[in-house]
Amino acid sequence: MKWVDGSEIDPKEFSGEELCEKLAGEMWDCREKWNECAEFIQNALRIIDFDTVICMEGFSTPYNNYFSAEEYSKIIEAFQAIGDNNDADILTEASKLDIHYQNLLNSAKNKNDKNEFDKIYYEFSEKIDELGNKIYINKNFDIWNLLYRYLDKQISEM
Repeated sequence: MKWVDGSEIDPKEFSGEELCEKLAGEMWDCREKWNECAEFIQNALRIIDFDTVICMEGFSTPYNNYFSAEEYSKIIEAFQAIGDNNDADILTEASKLDIHYQNLLNSAKNKNDKNEFDKIYYEFSEKIDELGNKIYINKNFDIWNLLYRYLDKQISEM
C-alpha cells in the first residue's frame, strides 16, 4: 500500500494508534501525495489536519482559507467514516453557513457597503462560534479512540 511519501508500507505492522502517530509525524512533508493513499489513510490525514488547525487557529470553515470547500466536504466524510456523526453534522452545518454568508459577504463587498459587510461578517462569526463551541474539542469528546478503532478495523480487513 502507498504511504504518504509515496513509498510502500504494510499497515498490518501497526495498530491504529501507532499508524496514526506515524501519520502525524510524516504527513506535513508530503501533502501533495495524500490522495494517492488508501481512503482510510486519507480519512485519518484529514482528521489530524483538521484537529491541528482547530487547535492552533480555532474552528474553521472554507471562508478562513485553511480548507477549500472540497477539502471540507472530505473532512466531513472522514468524521462520518470513523463514526463521529455529531461532529460531521456540525461541520455540515458550518459548511452551509459558510456558503450562505460568503454569498452575502460578496454581495456587500461588491456594493462597497462596509457597514453591511461588517454586520454580515459579525453575524456569520457569531453563528460559526456557536457551532465551534459544540465541536469535539470543546466538548472533551475523544475522537482519537474512534479514529484508532476505525484504523484497527481497516487494517484487520486488509
